[in-house]
This record gives sequence, C-alpha cells and structure tokens, in this order.
Amino acid sequence: MHDTNRIRLVSGSYNSADNEGIRSLAFNAETGALSVEEGLAGVENPSFLAYAEEADRLFAVSETADGGAVVAIGRGAAGWSETNRQPTFGDYPCHLTIDASGNWLLLVNYEGGPICVYPIQEDGSLGPISDTVAHEGSSVNAERQKCPHPHAIYPIPHTDLYLVNDLGTDTIYTYKLDRANGKLMLLRQMKAAPGAGPRHLAFHPSLPFVYVIEELANAVSVLELDRAAGSLSHRQTLPTLPPGFTGSNTCAEVAVSEDGRYVYGSNRGHDSIASFRVGEDGLLEPIGHTPSGGQTPRHFLLVPGGRWLLAANQDSDRIAVLSIGEDGYPSLTDRFCELTKPVCIRLGGNS
Repeated sequence: MHDTNRIRLVSGSYNSADNEGIRSLAFNAETGALSVEEGLAGVENPSFLAYAEEADRLFAVSETADGGAVVAIGRGAAGWSETNRQPTFGDYPCHLTIDASGNWLLLVNYEGGPICVYPIQEDGSLGPISDTVAHEGSSVNAERQKCPHPHAIYPIPHTDLYLVNDLGTDTIYTYKLDRANGKLMLLRQMKAAPGAGPRHLAFHPSLPFVYVIEELANAVSVLELDRAAGSLSHRQTLPTLPPGFTGSNTCAEVAVSEDGRYVYGSNRGHDSIASFRVGEDGLLEPIGHTPSGGQTPRHFLLVPGGRWLLAANQDSDRIAVLSIGEDGYPSLTDRFCELTKPVCIRLGGNS
C-alpha cells in the first residue's frame, strides 16, 4: 500500500568521489522520522542538486576547484547511477536548476566561470553546453568581492525569465532564456546594497515579491517583482541575527512557506533558523530564532504540508528535524540523521 506520509528526499554533500556523497532519504511526515537509504558515489563534492520529478532524474554539480562538472543521474532498479557529465568551464559550480520545459539545465560557477546552459536529451543525458554568459565587476568587501561570484540561478515561475544572484558584484541579474536555442539574453540588473552579498532567493507563492538572503550583510531583503518585465524594486531589509549578537556569521538559505505566511533564513555562525511573518503587503515581521540542531546550516528544506523543516548542518554531519507550529515558529526536535557534510536537501519524489 502506498504510504502517503512517506516522502522521498535526496541530499548532496561535500564529499570525495570515493564516498556516497549523494544519498536518498526517507522522511515520515506524520512522525518526523528521517532515515538514510541508498547512495551514489563517484561524484566529488555533489553540493547542490536539482530533481526532475516527471523523469525521476537527478542533476548534481561537482563543486571542485580544478574545473567543475555537472552530472546527470538516472534511477533504475538498483538505485541511482550516473548517466553522463559535462564540464562547467569554471571553478566551484554551486547552484543549478531545470527549466520548466524540461529541455534545459542552467547553472552558475562561483569562481572564475560563466553561467551555463545545457540541453537535456531525451534519455536524460546532458548535451554539450549551448551558451555561456560571464559577469564583470566587483564590490566593497575586499576579501569576498574582488570579482564576480554568481551564487544561484532561479526561474521566475510561469515565465522564460531567470534571476541570478551575484555575491561578488552585489547585483541581481535578469535573463531571458531562448528555449528554442538554449541562449541567454541579459534584460536588466538590480544593485543590492554595497557589501550585501546576495546569495539565494525565494518567491512568494501568490504575491509579487521575492525574498533575498544576503550572505555578507546577514540580512533578508524584500523585493517587489514585475514578473512580465523581470524587474525588481527594493521594499525592505531586515537583519537575520538577534540584537546583540557579536560573533561571526554568514547567511545561506531562504524559503517561503507554501501558504505564503512565513519566511525562513539560515544563519551559519549563530547556527539558527530566523523566522519572519509575512504581512498582506508582502513585508516581513521578525518572529524569532530557533537552533538549527548543529553547526553551519548551509541549506534547509520546508517539507510539503507545512509541518516540518529539515536543516542540513554541514559541520555537524547531520540533518536535523524541526517541527513548525501553528504560529509558523520552528522548534528543534530530537530527530535527525547522520551524514558527512550535508549541504543540500531536495524533494526526490514520493514513494
């Protein structure tokens, strides 16, 4: 019998190719139990993943310094297996996404490389790169912003437009994807505050707003989005840290609850999940902070249903389970699973 409470997930990590850096997980949405299932070795530092639900296929970056790669992975009776891989023509590829058409994969290289577009073939393999686009510039943080550092790429829902956060240039770029030829065209740019370091973002499910987590400023910004034009306008910025915190910290992930009522961001250093309530105007009101259940929550996942948050604590080798209350506030539970340096959690299909 199909268990509607059992949700299949997949995690990426910083791990050597000799180890199973990609792991399938099973989560029980009734009890909060989380367990580790089959894994896949052969990919060095499979730090970020994208899952194609209809095809039951997975794509992973290989985040390495000496020329990165992107890997196509299929699932058979024996579990996950590599289909093929393509070079990314840059170092430390760190984020990727699948176009809504299912025909294209787009990724960013954090260091010394371009934004890349690849065709996804009928057999799930990746074809040779179809386009590359490189940024130019720098910003005010001498240590972190000497050059461009594209950190994430996101499709604007129900459009052929993409937003790219560049931590190095303090800029959010809007691109249009030519789906016939796999080419990108730059439409516009929006500057973040100097030294902000825009990292990841999340879309509100119904209001025209985007929430951007700023790694270097330890803040979340609210941007109003014109979906048709791909233009952004700043509306609000709030800190992700509690008043009086003086330690070292950088932000990482941001997510919006499926009902659009709450926004969450992760703090690495304070090692917490910051929670915000969303007003009818899309602006945020702080709720509080919850321990992430370990050190360095690089990524987290809001489980469908709105009851659970899973935090990937990179430097504690564990994914912790947080329970979300009716008031939107997460509470740490005693549930967790142990994995080597988990840094990404994605839905991997129901089973």
